[in-house]
Amino acid sequence: MIVPTQTEFHSAIQALPLVSVDWVVVDVDGRVLTGWRENAPARHCWFTPGGRIRKGEPWQAALARVAAVELGVDDATAQAWAGRARLMGVWDHFYPDSAFCANTPTHYVNLPHCLVLDAAESVALKLALPGKLQAVDGPQAAYLAQHGAWRWLSPAEDAAHEQPSHAYVQPYLRWVAEELSFPGVI
Repeated sequence: MIVPTQTEFHSAIQALPLVSVDWVVVDVDGRVLTGWRENAPARHCWFTPGGRIRKGEPWQAALARVAAVELGVDDATAQAWAGRARLMGVWDHFYPDSAFCANTPTHYVNLPHCLVLDAAESVALKLALPGKLQAVDGPQAAYLAQHGAWRWLSPAEDAAHEQPSHAYVQPYLRWVAEELSFPGVI
C-alpha cells in the first residue's frame, strides 16, 4: 500500500477523484454516529467516520483500517465489522477545498457502509478525540485529530437538531430510516 506525501496528494486531488469509504454506524436504538470534523473538507460539520482508500489497498482493508483508527476498535474487530458491513451505494461528494489546500476542490467517490451494532459492540468503541493524542505519534496523530466531538442521533433527531449533519450525510440518514427497522425512529 502506498501512502503519498502531502505534495503528491495535492497533485492527485487537482487531477483526479479520490475514492473513500464511510462508516454509517447505527446503535440498537437506530441512532447514527457522527463526528464534528475539525479538518477540511467538511470542516466544522457533523459527518460520519470515513477515509480515503490508499493506492494498492483493497476497499475492505480500507474499511477495516478506518474502523480501527477512527472507531478505536482492535484489528480483529475492525476486520469482522468490515466483513459484516453493508454497502449502501455509491455517492459523489464535491467540496470547494481539500485536506491540504483551501483553494483546491476535492471530488470523492464515496462508498458508505452501514453497520448495526449490538449493545456490547457500542461499548467497545473507543472514539478518537484530540485530547487523547498523547499516546499517538506519526501520521496517525493528524488523522485522529479529525473529530472534536461525537454524537449519536436518530435520523429524525438529526433533522430537528439545531446543528444537523452535513448535507452529504443526509442521504445516509434517509437510507437508515428507509432500509432499517427501528421502532420510533422514522
